[in-house]
Amino acid sequence: MKKNFRPARTKTGIQKTTYMNHNFDGICTFEIHGANYSKDYDTFSKAYKESRIQLFKDMGEIWSEEKDIGYQNFLRVSRSEDFELGYYENKFYYRESAQILCCEEWLSLGKFTNTCPHCKTDYNGSGQVLAPRKFWGEETGEHWTECY
Repeated sequence: MKKNFRPARTKTGIQKTTYMNHNFDGICTFEIHGANYSKDYDTFSKAYKESRIQLFKDMGEIWSEEKDIGYQNFLRVSRSEDFELGYYENKFYYRESAQILCCEEWLSLGKFTNTCPHCKTDYNGSGQVLAPRKFWGEETGEHWTECY
């Protein structure tokens, strides 16, 4: 096997989830991913607030406690002291694209055309070096920019 090529493979991931449940008019669940916070309410509470702030940031919004109805519900459940913290893990599988070593860095081959950011060499998804772009479409009369 070539030392400059890593074939695609299936990998296993674990999603760690801590949750807080409260029973009022049905079950209300608040979740945090990434770690087990089920033994420490203060750590869970801080992580939950940080996740809400990040959610608003990801949406291009500025977070405030007054605007975040989900966080207000979280505080209401917290103040009731009628909740449980729990934890579970989900196993999932995902595909890691093939990779090729180019310019002393591993380049992912997950696209139809994969270009080294340093030397600009193009590779297909199997790691084969492609002809220089100036020749792309030569036999069909296309310009190389039409060949993506």
